[in-house]
Amino acid sequence: MRSCCAGRCGPHEHDSGTPVTTRRLLALNVGSSTLKGASYLFNTEGHGAQSRLLERSRAEIPVGVDAQERLATLLEALSEPWPSPDVVVHRIVHGGDLHDARELDETVLAKLDALVPFAPLHQPVALAFARAARMRWPHARQGVAFDTDFHASLAPWSRRLPVPEAWDALGIRRYGFHGLAFASALRIVASHDAGILKGRAVFAHLGGGCSVCAVEGGRSRDTTMALTPLGGIPSPTRSGDLDPGALLYLLRHERLDAQALENGLYRSAGLAGIAGHGDMRVLLTDPGPQAQLAVELFAVRIAQSIAAMATAIGGLDHVVFSGGIGHRAPVLRARIVARLAWLGLALAPDVNDAGATRIDRGGGPSIWNVAIDEERELAESALASL
Repeated sequence: MRSCCAGRCGPHEHDSGTPVTTRRLLALNVGSSTLKGASYLFNTEGHGAQSRLLERSRAEIPVGVDAQERLATLLEALSEPWPSPDVVVHRIVHGGDLHDARELDETVLAKLDALVPFAPLHQPVALAFARAARMRWPHARQGVAFDTDFHASLAPWSRRLPVPEAWDALGIRRYGFHGLAFASALRIVASHDAGILKGRAVFAHLGGGCSVCAVEGGRSRDTTMALTPLGGIPSPTRSGDLDPGALLYLLRHERLDAQALENGLYRSAGLAGIAGHGDMRVLLTDPGPQAQLAVELFAVRIAQSIAAMATAIGGLDHVVFSGGIGHRAPVLRARIVARLAWLGLALAPDVNDAGATRIDRGGGPSIWNVAIDEERELAESALASL
């Protein structure tokens, strides 16, 4: 792909004489506490056929309160000379029944606003940045891609939750999350072993939020998170699945209101609820009983979920670890895999400790350790769909 000189991009001609325009794309990945951005160049040639992305820079900053100010700070961190991107694409955690990356307009914004109760930590912040970007760059094409979209192929028995039909009609069903992370991990592993696109794989994304996903033939069939990013396996500060009766007890007998429950379940539960904090780097080196209990519970629940996901797809050819914890904590990976030896999983300790991409011993299912790139996945989805 031909890039521009000194940031001055515009129409020029390909060697064949076909007019080529180099455009600028900004991918915005808004989390509950951080804003990640990556800038790219891409060419449009002839009748809009698009060439590969050329990455220029990336940065990560705290979210902050003022979205416009944070966008300005991000551009400074990216050291971008452009006055305006041509395309801006936003990661949205909950897309509900919306699928595929698409243009962001008022109709889509209204649908995403309605999903705020299902993702209260992520959705309001992401939509605030999306609105700020539309105001800042009114002439840019604005698009969105959804974490839930990867799970559009969930099996019917996974999608439907065991609740009254009237509740299902309200949209209370399994959507699944971390879709861009899973898509990135799948793309990365497939670049090493294309067999994963036809086989049975279980992905464990372990970070600020944690979920496990069963993928068969390159399609998601089951996953641990359901209606919200709160369910499934425990996370550093989120509870994961609980007995619903525990929440009824807190509502009825402890007189907790919905806000108190939300704060506790999202911010003070999970590993933090047991050990007082959710920093896995500290927990793994802390000999204290509560820290060790938190790590053991975490490892066991993840191993159980991997086994459950393998059951969902009738076997296991690959296991893929990703996320800040999954990719950077070899000791934790070893503890999880040790509980799954009966499935034929076995790590090669030296390559696991070294953080290699393929970390299995051989002779059984492949085990992978990948550094995902959600921003790249956002950019690729935008070029494919916008």
